[in-house]
Amino acid sequence: MHQDTRYNRVQLTPVKGNEIIIPGSGSEIGGKNLPGRDLNRRSHLRSGLYKRPAAATVPTDDALTSSQVGVSRQDPFQESALANSPESKSFIATALTWQGSVTPRVLPRVAVVAAYATVVYIASRFAPAFSIPVTPFEYSGAVLTLILVLRVNAGHDRWWEARKIWGSIVNQSRNLAMVVYSYNEKKDELVESTLRWIAAWPHVMRESLRNEKSLVEVAALVGDEEAEKLRNAQNMSMYTSYQIAGSLLTMRKQGLDSFAFLRAETERSQLIDAIGACERIRNTRMPLVLAIKTRRFIMLFLLLLPLALVDRAGWLTPVIVALASYPLFSLDEIGAELQNPFSSRNLSHLPLDGICRNIAGNVLGLLRM
Repeated sequence: MHQDTRYNRVQLTPVKGNEIIIPGSGSEIGGKNLPGRDLNRRSHLRSGLYKRPAAATVPTDDALTSSQVGVSRQDPFQESALANSPESKSFIATALTWQGSVTPRVLPRVAVVAAYATVVYIASRFAPAFSIPVTPFEYSGAVLTLILVLRVNAGHDRWWEARKIWGSIVNQSRNLAMVVYSYNEKKDELVESTLRWIAAWPHVMRESLRNEKSLVEVAALVGDEEAEKLRNAQNMSMYTSYQIAGSLLTMRKQGLDSFAFLRAETERSQLIDAIGACERIRNTRMPLVLAIKTRRFIMLFLLLLPLALVDRAGWLTPVIVALASYPLFSLDEIGAELQNPFSSRNLSHLPLDGICRNIAGNVLGLLRM
């Protein structure tokens, strides 16, 4: 067993024969020697299987964080506990679902608010006139709800736009692979190498958006040497695009007709546009003024609410305040979680691992035709 300590990547013993198992895709294709690579040293290109450890340490995927904090990433061959799992048909089952909910993240805040309300109630026993009218909270609560809905809608718009972009990446990758494979009469090593780069590109995009550089799946497709060059590239997506553009230019010189070449170039440029749009979503935070005002209003509302309830609710004041704070904290947290739909540490993030494996399986499946 070979251990790469730098990227915590494990290479399992190569299987026998001339088959390649694409990680997670379930597709097997006949392998060929790629030009310019030593297959004795990188036998996984012909007959290898890579598996990412369950707890590989990778840099944080927050692009705007200056310090590189190590986080534990789950095995991409299994669905993440934070992924956007299907909704249960049972109302009760969905309502009581714990995994994938914001509840574990907001419960500590709810507990703090309940403790504060308890202190207010105890203080009221020694100062009976210690209360304020409840009427202003009826109006301010409605305004606060509208602000929270605006925050959640803004986050959902980013999430849905990112999903549409990745839907276009799926289509453009398939179209590019189909042009490369169908319009070249010779199914030679250049065609296979180009298809491998196309299959690797979505993996590169995913790792780039998450600020990760393990590139395990990419190394299994194009080799360790190219994966190392990718890690050292200033922009990994641009490097991948450059490799594909060079292959297309070589095919053009070898007889690829102008229509096919222009079509392939169109799909390649659209993939560049797609990763640029994803980077825009990731790097453009929600306006800080909105987050400040929203959370400030929530804090003021919950600080004053116990004072208005203590005369009417008595010992039930902490319970009522906790129940009122739970939806407020939850909506605020949902809006924050949806801001970065690419992060594997965010709730209901996009299933990019599965999308990338699906693209790789579709692209490399052409070699079996």
